[in-house]
Amino acid sequence: MWSKTADPALLSKKLIRLLPAEALMLLFICGIGLAAVVLTLVLHREVNWPPFLAGYAGTLGLAAIGAYVRQAKGAPRIALALVGAAIFSGFTAVSAVFIFALFPLPHALIDPALIRIDSSLGYHWPGLVAWLAQYPWIAKILGWVYHSSLVQMFLTILLLAALSRELVLHRFLLAGIITLILAVTIWWIAPSVGPSAFQTIPEADRLATGLYFSPAYGEYLLQLVNVGPHRISPEVVTGVVAFPSYHMIMALLVVWFLRGTLAFLPAALVNTAMVPATLSHGGHHLVDLVGGLAVFALGIFVTNRLIRSQP
Repeated sequence: MWSKTADPALLSKKLIRLLPAEALMLLFICGIGLAAVVLTLVLHREVNWPPFLAGYAGTLGLAAIGAYVRQAKGAPRIALALVGAAIFSGFTAVSAVFIFALFPLPHALIDPALIRIDSSLGYHWPGLVAWLAQYPWIAKILGWVYHSSLVQMFLTILLLAALSRELVLHRFLLAGIITLILAVTIWWIAPSVGPSAFQTIPEADRLATGLYFSPAYGEYLLQLVNVGPHRISPEVVTGVVAFPSYHMIMALLVVWFLRGTLAFLPAALVNTAMVPATLSHGGHHLVDLVGGLAVFALGIFVTNRLIRSQP
């Protein structure tokens, strides 16, 4: 007969422990993943499921390892990092399938209106690219900055975990989830794909600056909007939400939640450069960044009320 200490349920409780905020966020991610599967089935979307399901399994496995390390090995900082990374990567994976299942979009693109607003503010994307073409080294640095967003998010998770900033880390993760949901909702209601699909730049300027938002890429975005992907697969998943800018939101999240750490000043400097970096690549209008700031502020407001400071 099983003794009390040998009961599998009791053993699992002793070996695996998630914090309440972690458990709720992982449960929510599982719900979004299930909703994504249902959505693709209802809308008859063709999906290359094996790589996505492998990613889902990896997320749950990473979270389980973190929970085990916390309880059985007495390593709370490592556990915070592992579970935090699982939450971030898991939500990113399930949201990608959900977003691409929404194509083709039911509403007209608002990019022409956003371009007019930018023009009234004195901003013109081809003009910015033409200026950068005279300084290729600046364009190259901005390219590195632009592609650093996800790396910065993971590094922030690791640093906050190493500093045992449990409350701050959980707020950082929840704010990332809330702001992405808000951004995708706004984008679905009033979709946009950025100026590269509507404005052209000389090929010489594009090559000099190293931009990958070419006219062909703009045509691909328009095809997604009007027809949708032939098959949802990791290789076709790309950034499609222009307004509000999630690049701007991620930059603000990193800087905001690194306050009070030694990494705050470097993060602030790098993400100040994220503003011209985001604009230069052609995936965002100037007004997209303002929208990102508004969504960030709302996300922080909601997060602080869902995860309150302990007395």
